[in-house]
Amino acid sequence: MKGKAIVSLVTFIALWEAVVRAGLLPHVLVPAPSDVVLFLINPSNARLILVNLAWTAARATTGFLLGLAFGLGAGLLLSAKSLNEYLMPIATIFFAVPSIAWIPILIVWVGFKEFELPVAASFLCSFPPVLYGFVNAVRTMDPEQVGVAMVLGAKPLTIMRRIVIPQAFLKALPLIKTEAVMAWKTTFAAEMVALPTGLGALAMTYATTIETDGLIAVVAVLAAVTIVIVQVFDNLEKRIVSKWLGSKAKGVAEALAYTIT
Repeated sequence: MKGKAIVSLVTFIALWEAVVRAGLLPHVLVPAPSDVVLFLINPSNARLILVNLAWTAARATTGFLLGLAFGLGAGLLLSAKSLNEYLMPIATIFFAVPSIAWIPILIVWVGFKEFELPVAASFLCSFPPVLYGFVNAVRTMDPEQVGVAMVLGAKPLTIMRRIVIPQAFLKALPLIKTEAVMAWKTTFAAEMVALPTGLGALAMTYATTIETDGLIAVVAVLAAVTIVIVQVFDNLEKRIVSKWLGSKAKGVAEALAYTIT
């Protein structure tokens, strides 16, 4: 986290603490940050949050990875024009449906199953956007890159494996990062409305018992994990750019020559 961001965050927390301690906000509704910290470091509370965090992380990760795998695989197939014209309109419809809207439908289809329901919700949150984004990334590739590779003697399979797929994945990576965060949030929402375990269910428990210290603590953990997800994907993107494209000084021909050697 950059220096200015740290200063901004610390200032916000300090003002929040001062306002609550001055009695300008009711503590029962808005606890002070120090009270939230005390709640989090309490061993029993920390253990409860960690257990439910593990549930949410397992569900969200499983659903997202399945959605990513199927989305990239189906996207590669739909990159063929003959299939794209028939199936892409259907994929677009699924892409247009908000992920939260699937939860009541999945409750009917899957039932209140503690693992299958949130995993299915996370999958349907991830699969259509990843598919749609990967297909569009392939379609918008620079034909000059493929042309240079062909001139250099690369075979079609080599072009697909070392140029088209890596370049398309790189273009789709920002969307994949967004969907990883959305899968996390969708799992949290599914737990809130339908499950007895997970961070979402724990948040609802604290809300119904008006334990705002615990409620804010859960939201803080949710936000922290979201920041970690974004940071992981940012680092992954930098590594992919470094590996597949090299430095920014490399031209198109040099980068392609690098990928097919």
